[in-house]
Amino acid sequence: MESNKKIFVTQSLMPDLGKFVKYLEDIWERKHITNNGVYHQRFEKAICDHLGVENCSLMANGTLALMIGLQALEISGEVITTHALHWNNIKPVFCDINPDTFNLDVQKIESLITEKTTAILPTHIYGNPCEMDKLEKIGDTYGLKIVYDAAHAFGVKKDGKSILNYGDLSILSFHATKTFNTTEGGAIITKDKKLKEHIDHLKNFGFANEVTVIAHGINAKMNEM
Repeated sequence: MESNKKIFVTQSLMPDLGKFVKYLEDIWERKHITNNGVYHQRFEKAICDHLGVENCSLMANGTLALMIGLQALEISGEVITTHALHWNNIKPVFCDINPDTFNLDVQKIESLITEKTTAILPTHIYGNPCEMDKLEKIGDTYGLKIVYDAAHAFGVKKDGKSILNYGDLSILSFHATKTFNTTEGGAIITKDKKLKEHIDHLKNFGFANEVTVIAHGINAKMNEM
């Protein structure tokens, strides 16, 4: 007998509506709905505490997080990766994957490095960590930045520590399809507090304060809801 019931491949986890409404009532009372509000600040701290990382910069989505992260590190020229970087005027140099893990094949990276290479951008596929120690060694040897696309890797640990502490940056996605979601959203994780401050300026139009603009920024802020 045929059934019309839909079977979803993925379906977003939703909070308790009653509890969520109480938070919304508080936001309505405060009338502070974006621009680093109290919930934004609490969320960043909660992310750091939960994941065991030093600094978190919330973003409107994971794509903007990746774009701003590359800007913050002043990445240019060529970047070895498995996905495109053309939006930031960076030439992607595609590296094949390891067929057992689907992650970037570290054995094939060095042959792709040229004098124009400035970074490596690997992805932790399906939450399965890349060979981070080997990647970090290559980065140190050739003076390359390492930016991890960790959109699939929220909460993943190696040897009891968050894998988000590796590299220069790790990029998170909180899209509705992810294990942890904020409907749309993302974040940049970094160990460098000064770099976080620069990232926070870039995501807020480049404003350092109401009268000072320090960079060509963009609007990538996450709202209070």
